[in-house]
This record gives sequence, C-alpha cells and structure tokens, in this order.
Amino acid sequence: MQDSLEQLRDAAAAYGDHFGDTRLLPLAVALLLHLLSLLVRAGVWRGILQAAFPDRRVALRSAVWSYLAGVGGNAIAPFRGGDVLRIFTIRRELGDVSVTTIVSTLVAETAFGVIVVGLMVAATVGLGWLPPIVHLPDAKAFEFSFYARHAGLVAIALAALLIAVFAAAEWAMHHLRGFWLRFTAGMRILRSPGRFARAVAAPQLVDWALRVGTAFAMLAAFGIPPGVRYAVLAVVIDSVSTALPVTPGGIGAQQGLLVFALAGVATSGQVLAYSIGAQAVIMAFNVLLGLVATFVLFGHMRMSAVRREAHAWPGLDRR
Repeated sequence: MQDSLEQLRDAAAAYGDHFGDTRLLPLAVALLLHLLSLLVRAGVWRGILQAAFPDRRVALRSAVWSYLAGVGGNAIAPFRGGDVLRIFTIRRELGDVSVTTIVSTLVAETAFGVIVVGLMVAATVGLGWLPPIVHLPDAKAFEFSFYARHAGLVAIALAALLIAVFAAAEWAMHHLRGFWLRFTAGMRILRSPGRFARAVAAPQLVDWALRVGTAFAMLAAFGIPPGVRYAVLAVVIDSVSTALPVTPGGIGAQQGLLVFALAGVATSGQVLAYSIGAQAVIMAFNVLLGLVATFVLFGHMRMSAVRREAHAWPGLDRR
C-alpha cells in the first residue's frame, strides 16, 4: 500500500508538471463524447424502467436527471454509493413504486455490459495488449495487486459469495414470493430478446464506441499517442477499476494498471500525467453534472436535505 500511495503522489506530481501541455480542443471533444455516452446510458436505463413499470410513464427527463445525479455521487463515493442516490431520485419521480424493482433494473442494465467488458478483457489479454492476471502482483495497482497476490483466497471468497447469493435467491423465491416478484419485475426486459436488443444491447454498443472515442480524445489531450489500441486499453482498465471500487472512481488502481499496461507507449511521467489528469477531469465533470441534476430534481444542492428526505420516505424499508 505504501508503494501504491507513493505512485499516486508521483502521478499527481507528473500531472502538475505536464498541466501546461494539455490540449484543450481534444479535451473538449472528450467531454462532449463522455456526455453523449452518459445520455445514451440514461436512455437505456429509461427503457429498462419502462419495461419494469409498464403501468407508469417513465419520462426520459426523469431518467436522465436521476442517472446524472447518480453519476455525480459515484464520482465522490466509494462502492458505487451514487447508485443509492439514483434509486432514491427515480423513485421520487415515479411515485410509490418498489425500491426492490428499481434496484433490479440496475442489474439488468449491467448484464450486457458485463459481457462486453469480459470480451474486451479477453481480447486485449489474448492480443497481448493487457498483462494477464498472473503479472498483476507487480503492477502496484492497489486492491487489484492484492487480489492477484491472493488469487486462491479471492476465488474461494467469490465462490462462497455466489453460493450464498444463489441460496438466498432460492430461499427468497419460495418464502418471499412478493419480494421475488418485485425483483424479477426489474429484469422483465431480459425476457423479451427483441426489445432487449433494441432498447439495451444496440444503444450500449453505441455507448461503448463513445467510451473508446472519449479515451482516444483524452489520450490526445494529454500527449499519449491516440491509437485505437490504447483507447480500448484505457476503457478496459477504467471499466475494471470502477466495477466495485474501494476508492472513489477507482482512483489508484486505475493509475497502477495504466502505467503497467502503457509503459511501452510513453514515458512513465506521461502515462501518470494522463492517468491522473484524465480521471480528475472526468470526475470533476461528473460531479458538476451531478450537482446540476440534483438542483433540477430538488431545487437545491444540499445533500444533507436530500438524505433527510430519503430517511423520511414512508415505506422505504418495506419495498
């Protein structure tokens, strides 16, 4: 951990040294593409919500602002804490609907993305673009290096977790029928392959293309050769490091993995400057979007007031 913290400090210092070299035009293009990507993702979630609540009209506006509020929360909260804000805000917009169903829409939203990320990781490792997991202990990539050093224990823990999840689901299906029905309602779109392809799979492919485009422009903005290969690598690393981050935005793990994967592309200082700079810009942009969305939804930006309203919501713990 000491080495990882030193590497993060080096990244911040390297970004400071290269701050004046940042190219504003590709940076602006990257932020525009990132915004379009977020809007596409919000549209996908809106389609999943509409399938989950066929008797309610899910306005695109409500889904977009709730999604952006969650994006802002995830930029500053570890373990994807912003998703809690997203769930609360969309329930506030839709009225007295099941929290369980809304939570399960997040599962449906990530289903296709997990497949895409898995294929991208397999492809990049197979092509030699990304180091295999056996080399990750040397990457000094925060929690990922720890996981790699203790791969056996991690595999056992994941297996135990999966068994517990399936056992809990089986028990819930037989003993908590109401809960099970509410949970499966959120994934109703998965039962309609045609609708899933139109509302989820196709837009998410567009979203992944926008993510690669964002990374391509960010590489150019921070002086890294903007090849498609390196943009794909940046997207894969970002997706892996933010899947369940211990730190907000996966900061630290992302820097370590990028330095390890892009070491032959540019100097260590350039890679560190890009990694911390690009992530800092995206995080700041996401926080700004989250604040704007919170203001639009609540008329203010006081998170303490939002928390009080969430705690006071009637029946929240029973749904």
